[in-house]
Amino acid sequence: MTPNGFPKSRLALALAVLVPLGVLGDALWIRLAPGSPPWQGLDDSWNDLVGGPADGLRWQLAQLLNRLGGEPGLALLAIAVVALLIARRWRSAVFACAAVAATSIAVDLVKRVGERPRPLDVMVDTGSWAFPSGHAARMAVFVVIVAVVWIPARHLRAWWPVAVFLTVLMMGARTWQHAHWLTDTVGGAAVGWAVAALVWRACTPLLDRERALREAVDAPPAEEPGAGGERLS
Repeated sequence: MTPNGFPKSRLALALAVLVPLGVLGDALWIRLAPGSPPWQGLDDSWNDLVGGPADGLRWQLAQLLNRLGGEPGLALLAIAVVALLIARRWRSAVFACAAVAATSIAVDLVKRVGERPRPLDVMVDTGSWAFPSGHAARMAVFVVIVAVVWIPARHLRAWWPVAVFLTVLMMGARTWQHAHWLTDTVGGAAVGWAVAALVWRACTPLLDRERALREAVDAPPAEEPGAGGERLS
């Protein structure tokens, strides 16, 4: 198993740069118009539509995702990093840690810029500001890390729909518990995907080196001509 290379499309890199800037611009808009950004009507409508009693299968799923977006999720990441180190894939481990750290810094920065309050009917314990969603960002960066370091290249097309589904599932869970407005989760997912992509691009020399080394190890040994064999000139 070897790390995958960054997409060759220039659009991928352009989006990775522009999307976080767009989310930062939204945060500035929220700061300048607290409580009444232009998309507040959409957020209010969605907040009224979702949510329910704190029981049942949907609530338990939301609670599971709530926990995975916190310390238990970081513990799982630590286990994954240790597994990479045991497999002598320290370059992939560096990428994974850098992607998570960079995403956390970006989310915290944007939260401090926007200072958007959470919905008043939040149903779980929360901290810091609402925009963007840290849980959605962490799920987004997680699925990108998996794509880069664990999914074989031939299976990437099958993985991306799963990655989108998991990210949307986390977004839905956060709004189901009224921990975030809908656009908080959109912004969080966008930051997570984009920052992870930027770190992927920045770590390309490391990951390419790991891929080359592992492919060299896995390559079959070159056959040498036998003692009585003829050499082609």
